[in-house]
Amino acid sequence: MKLFWKILLPVIPLMLWSGCNTKEEVSDDSAATSGTNTETNYGDDDSDFVENQTWNSTISIVWNGTSATVTGSATDVTISNTNGYVTITSTAKHIAYALSGNGTGQLSIYSDYKFKLSLDGLTLSCSDGPAINNQCHKTCYVVLGGTNVLSDGSSYAATTEDRKATFFSEGQLCFSGSGSLSVTGNYKHALASDDYIRLCPGTGTIDLTAKVNDGLHANDGVIINAGTLTVNAVDEAIRCDTSSIVITGGTIIAVSKTEAIEAKGVIEISGGVIYAQAADDAINSGGDMIISGGYVMAYSTGNDGIDANGNCYIKGGVIYAIGAKSPEVAIDANSEDKKQLYVSGGTVVAIGGLESGASLTQACYSTSTINKNTWYALYNGSDVALVFQTPSSLSASVMVVSTSGTPALSSGVTTSGGSSILNGSVNYYKTVNFLAILLLIVVQRL
Repeated sequence: MKLFWKILLPVIPLMLWSGCNTKEEVSDDSAATSGTNTETNYGDDDSDFVENQTWNSTISIVWNGTSATVTGSATDVTISNTNGYVTITSTAKHIAYALSGNGTGQLSIYSDYKFKLSLDGLTLSCSDGPAINNQCHKTCYVVLGGTNVLSDGSSYAATTEDRKATFFSEGQLCFSGSGSLSVTGNYKHALASDDYIRLCPGTGTIDLTAKVNDGLHANDGVIINAGTLTVNAVDEAIRCDTSSIVITGGTIIAVSKTEAIEAKGVIEISGGVIYAQAADDAINSGGDMIISGGYVMAYSTGNDGIDANGNCYIKGGVIYAIGAKSPEVAIDANSEDKKQLYVSGGTVVAIGGLESGASLTQACYSTSTINKNTWYALYNGSDVALVFQTPSSLSASVMVVSTSGTPALSSGVTTSGGSSILNGSVNYYKTVNFLAILLLIVVQRL
């Protein structure tokens, strides 16, 4: 999308001070071979798309208070229905289930094969277990239509089954459909899979609230291609236990009292709009982190904004990271284990600075002049690259900026028109008005 700007006043460029803590610069090829930089192939599997599947039979289940009505049947599908607790046992292929109504109870599914689950105006609450309990290890295609609301109780009935979320699945969960889904987790997680969770192209709106543990919890991977995902959690907002998180699109707001987005493997971001706010690391990877596109804001009030326990590669996109005061930083890599931060592209604002020893193909500039609750305009040459607001509470004492050209920075700006992103902290406006222009006195090239 091409952005048009009207500049009302000249901007004083940042001064480049030579000989001030200059880091070694490396080529893109060197950076790529200095760490694993292993990009996954998540998102290439067309079998995750419901439109590529066929369904021979559809069974409808409608809840009304403490009862449910089941309509339709299929060979090798058995359904029990007691006081709104519906249990499906299936050895059949190509079965679809359509869920709707408003009531209490539970849907439990035991299937040998993948199936489709259409939620179309469903409100379902279960006081002693998951609202949806999928014990099938195959793919569950979840198609959202209308407004859907799920909730559980604060305690579960005793069982030998693994049931750890309001919407729980042993197998893959692949979401699509233009409707909405709101899930509240009162016992443990809100949405969880012991396999992977994917928001496919065409996904609508998903709101997750976890009052005890994680909002979205997956064992083997999280893939977000589209949709609007809002997560508020006591523990991690979005967590992958053993593998990677891949984000190529969509809008994500993840807020946590611990870490907002965490993967024990690699995190890859190539698109989308991501706002992550946490008391601990806002975005944390156990392996490498690769950001090549999208709009990313990572705001930590007590630790690093972005923290990779492997190498961290900033290749493109717009990154606005905020860390706590030293020794925490805005963007960190695991230098203790001889890993590095590589900056080779993108538009970067890092309040709290960068990991020591970063390799910078694209030059970065720093200043110790930072004002709280202030709008700044960041220039790339003569073009406005970004307009951003600093938090009202700020403990960091250094700000690092980087663009593809020579950056300039102005403070005290106001804006009109256009739109805001990243939870209102970053704006793309057609007109930028400068109330005050700040010449950054202490500026150094890293």
